[in-house]
Formats: sequence, structure tokens, C-alpha cells
Amino acid sequence: MASAFFERFRLLLWALAAAVIGFYVYGLLLGLYGPLELGLLSVVSLSLIVLFTIHELRLRRELREGKYHDEYAQEGHDARERRGF
Repeated sequence: MASAFFERFRLLLWALAAAVIGFYVYGLLLGLYGPLELGLLSVVSLSLIVLFTIHELRLRRELREGKYHDEYAQEGHDARERRGF
């Protein structure tokens, strides 16, 4: 029970991080502000990008090495079963 809660909480945090990064980059691309105008948000966004990159690299390495492959495959299978595929 607690494990499932923390897994969902972790996914929620990554989704929020992606939203913050997305809004930040969107504003930069539209020219609404410069990176130096939002000093703290720039630092936070850059930190989140670095953390997300490290997370993805670790996940890819674990999948390539075969660690947890059965667990991920089973989760994907269970998700397809719930959707009826």
C-alpha cells in the first residue's frame, strides 16, 4: 500500500517538474521574458532538467542491463489487460 502511494507520488512530482520546465521553455520561446529576468525559476528549471536527464539515463541503463525488466514488462502487460488490449 505505502509502496504504491510513493510510486504515484513520485510520478506526480515528475509530472509537475515537466510542467514547470514546459512553461519555462514556452515563455522563453515566445520571448515573454529572458532567462536572467527570472533568476530563481531559471535555476530551478535547469536543476530539474539535470535531475530528469540523470533519472532517464539511470532508467535506460537499468533496462538495458536487464534489471527489473520482468517487473516493467509485467506492469505493461497488466495495464494492457485493464484497458482490454
